[in-house]
Amino acid sequence: MTDRDYGVPLSEADRDFRDEIRDFLAAALTADIRAVPRTDCERLDRMRLWQRKLHDARLAAISWPTEFGGRRATPVQQLIFNAEMAGARAPEPINRSAINQLGPTIIQWGTDEQRDYYLPRILSADDVWCQGFSEPDAGSDLASLTTRALIRDDELVITGQKVWTSKAHYANRIYLLARTDPNATPREGISYILADLDTDGIDVRPIRQISGGAEFSEVFFQDVRVPLRNVLGPLHDGWRVAKSTLGYERVGQSRTHRIERRLDILLGMAKEPNALSESGFEDTFVTDHLVRFTAQVEALRQIAAQATAAGVRGMSPGPEASMAKLLTSEVDQAMANFGLDLAGAAGTLEPGSPSAAKKGNVAKSYLLMRAATFGAGTSEIQRNVIAERLLGLPRDP
Repeated sequence: MTDRDYGVPLSEADRDFRDEIRDFLAAALTADIRAVPRTDCERLDRMRLWQRKLHDARLAAISWPTEFGGRRATPVQQLIFNAEMAGARAPEPINRSAINQLGPTIIQWGTDEQRDYYLPRILSADDVWCQGFSEPDAGSDLASLTTRALIRDDELVITGQKVWTSKAHYANRIYLLARTDPNATPREGISYILADLDTDGIDVRPIRQISGGAEFSEVFFQDVRVPLRNVLGPLHDGWRVAKSTLGYERVGQSRTHRIERRLDILLGMAKEPNALSESGFEDTFVTDHLVRFTAQVEALRQIAAQATAAGVRGMSPGPEASMAKLLTSEVDQAMANFGLDLAGAAGTLEPGSPSAAKKGNVAKSYLLMRAATFGAGTSEIQRNVIAERLLGLPRDP
């Protein structure tokens, strides 16, 4: 691979890092990691094993500061890492969201005790985390959440409900928002809390999705007792802490590993006879789409690199995170749609059907991507943030 494949020139240190990643992938992507999992348990075991391999090589969180187990990677090195992982079709680590979102939030807001305890366990996958922000009546309007946490001596007593909680059915910890001062204004009086999911009073109920899977859950809290020391950041000021997490989440969604893999799959489908042409590279309709997707993925690489650089400097992601999230989710959805076009009727068949395109993954991706423009903040919210904070336009009345 030449320097131009990354879209940027490489220094000697960058080339050494690239070679290290390639050597790691060649050795670590063993047959058990590459095998297609037959069950959800096998898939989770593989993701956990893969993260531990990354952790042993100090590659689980390369953008984190070195004192917390990272590499303080440069933006170019993050681009290299994403491209090499995508090119090798490496699986995702089981704690991807905690690495990208919670870990940086703990680094920014946590006490020394919280950093020393939680960060190593995130990297090693000893703890798997899920996020408890959204509620039945507090999705896009997160500040209207009603889950409450009463302060009793040195404990919080939590009662309420969360919904659309990814990974809750296999995670062992949750970070959540709850109202600790009921008399404060909506964006005040909220605290950011770290809790064990096996605590008495917590009930996790999976939600079946359109794809047939159950990656989301409802989580109910009934008089759940959590130590007061588990508050992350200032008590009653969790809204500011949560804004950091949401920024990291939007930046994390712009990591190009998954979306580069999807582009690579589309290119492979276009080379072969498909529902649109015998060879997509000879059809202007197909090539127009592929060129547009390629340009958008390259733009995402650059946005992700800039956002990563800000994080390495200890800065919370700004409104550019909304640009990254908006473009990522809409491009991801558009590519899933185009995959269905290329596959034709076979693309509508689900996993298990003998004639299903890509073993049913075309249909599965299409269905899963219906939610891409909702998760981590809807596209409408991202456009409002961009309009107000980047373009200086007035807020909606």
